[in-house]
Amino acid sequence: MRQLKLQGLDSFSVHKLEEFWKNYNPRKDKPKILGISISTSNRCNLRCIYCYSGVNKKPFSNELSLDEQRDIISQAKFLGAETVIICGDGEPTMDKNLLGIISHAKSLGMFSVIVTNANIFGDDELCKKIHDINSINFLKDIYNSNASIIAKVDSLVEDKYDTIVGKQKAYKYFMCGINRAIEMGFTLDKRDKEVTRLSLSSVVMKNNISELMDLKKFAESIRAQYICKLPSLVGNALENVDSMFEVSEYEKIRKKILAYTAKRETLMVDTPRCMAWHYGPTIDCCGEVRECYTSPCSKDARIGNIREYSLYELIQRRIKLYDITNKDFCPVKSRINKAFERRNLNKIWTIEPNCIGCKDKIKSF
Repeated sequence: MRQLKLQGLDSFSVHKLEEFWKNYNPRKDKPKILGISISTSNRCNLRCIYCYSGVNKKPFSNELSLDEQRDIISQAKFLGAETVIICGDGEPTMDKNLLGIISHAKSLGMFSVIVTNANIFGDDELCKKIHDINSINFLKDIYNSNASIIAKVDSLVEDKYDTIVGKQKAYKYFMCGINRAIEMGFTLDKRDKEVTRLSLSSVVMKNNISELMDLKKFAESIRAQYICKLPSLVGNALENVDSMFEVSEYEKIRKKILAYTAKRETLMVDTPRCMAWHYGPTIDCCGEVRECYTSPCSKDARIGNIREYSLYELIQRRIKLYDITNKDFCPVKSRINKAFERRNLNKIWTIEPNCIGCKDKIKSF
């Protein structure tokens, strides 16, 4: 089976991506982007044991309004963005503004990609409470807004799934929601047989690594892309470290994972570049530009807030502080590399120059 691409994320043609970077010098030329990554409310309905954002799942008092989110998307469109990535420290489907965000993106001719636990798609009661409509109509609105879904699934064993996400009956809601998404047509694309609008994403831990084959086969059976990766060892992952692999085992596990995953990182567009860094900035639910969804900027390298500057100005400020070329393929990984070098240790990550386009272009030692 040929590797499926997710609409709006890694479905861009090689020619289009080559043209994006051709003769482009971020430090000299006018800023341009392919996407914008935004965060919805900090609220979440699950308590996953690996969640990078920790246990504080209450909305902040200064979260962006729907009008502000729409304005960010409009500014991004003006700068060339074609995709809106919707993720964050909370669960996007728990934000009452989600449909307003993606409908605005569609009105501008843009794709949306929603990273979600997908439970609300099977939970009519919760959906009505948040969005005043049932789950089927909620999914229909998402579908009609030309959005894709990245749904997190860490086990196909009900009790194990519920334990990982910290909520009883969550597996039943998830499976119901995925079946509804399939019936809605998220995995059918008459225009391109290699493109889907549903991706399943797993975080690999000690208690689910034996399921990788089953998870991949399940994704293939419903015509969804499959992605799996190791967790970021921050937030809840540190509180549940006994369930995680030792860092010393990461390279061995990564090599095993490569046999199953479509790509190394969830939001990669083309190896090793990512929609949340190389192709556009990531803005949190309070308007602050971040290095990544998992990592805010440090105080000495703060970029700024969308309430202080235009998106154009923020991108200019980011380019002055950071290198978004392949030499700095990820600010988080690069920072770790520098820390290792200061200790006279080998880098953890590097880029293999002779493997353009392959998913193992980023190699860890």
